[in-house]
Amino acid sequence: MPTKKLPVLNIKNFNLPKHAPPDFYIKTLQEHQKEHPFVIKPHSHDFYLLMTFTKGTGIHTIDTEKYTIQPGSVFFMSPAEIHSWKLSDDTDGYILFFNPSFYLMNLKGNNMLDLPFYRPENKIRHGLLNKNEVSNILHVIKTMLNESISDTGNQKNILRSYLDILLLKFDVYFNSLNKKTISHSSLIAKLESLIEQHFKEHLPISYYASHLNSSLSQLNSTTNQLLNKSVNDLIHERVVLEAKRFLIYSDLTISQISDKLNYKDNSYFSRFFKKMTGLTPEQFRKKISTT
Repeated sequence: MPTKKLPVLNIKNFNLPKHAPPDFYIKTLQEHQKEHPFVIKPHSHDFYLLMTFTKGTGIHTIDTEKYTIQPGSVFFMSPAEIHSWKLSDDTDGYILFFNPSFYLMNLKGNNMLDLPFYRPENKIRHGLLNKNEVSNILHVIKTMLNESISDTGNQKNILRSYLDILLLKFDVYFNSLNKKTISHSSLIAKLESLIEQHFKEHLPISYYASHLNSSLSQLNSTTNQLLNKSVNDLIHERVVLEAKRFLIYSDLTISQISDKLNYKDNSYFSRFFKKMTGLTPEQFRKKISTT
């Protein structure tokens, strides 16, 4: 049975200015959509993305969540997340994306997962800025846009520095707006990275503990303290997210999805999914298709 395969885009799929670095992209939303009309359809990326809206309205869908767009809306996305949007004709703003290597350039002590909008767990995906914050952010973004089309020396280092300023400003704004922001230890960041790599393999928790030079009790204590979740909870939530992506964005059968997630027993997978979501995979797919 043929199945739909969603595109996974990389920066090479987009038109870059002549002198732009190959691992960084910035455009106005109007230009971006005009040059790349395929972006309105569901797809994922292998890079980090940031969108700021200055005009218009619409709906932005990320994985299973729908967000309302208005002037001042900001969105953050990480690799592998699936999104699409429907925008009014007058919608505008700015979109930029970058590879991890660009962010980490010359700053080896930095960690993407320390930022509240790019960490895998309890991340801030969306926010609304006030007029003063929008003005401050646009000043930085417009400077970056001008720099990206220039042929000046040290262009890449300059853009990287402005990106750091931009993300730090967002960190301040969203940490002050979001009361649920948590302390994020390096152990949690490393655990989440391991889960992202191995969640389909159904490895025992002892695997994660040993690779993090931690005991089972210490690891669970840390996740419960910082996230109010066990290690098993984190792994199960990641599996369910992947299952939901398949159910929404592919025409794979439940049995095929079960195989993709390395469940040998299709009925066990269905029971697991219902335990986690309250719906069977079939019920979830039907509910999504009607909404």
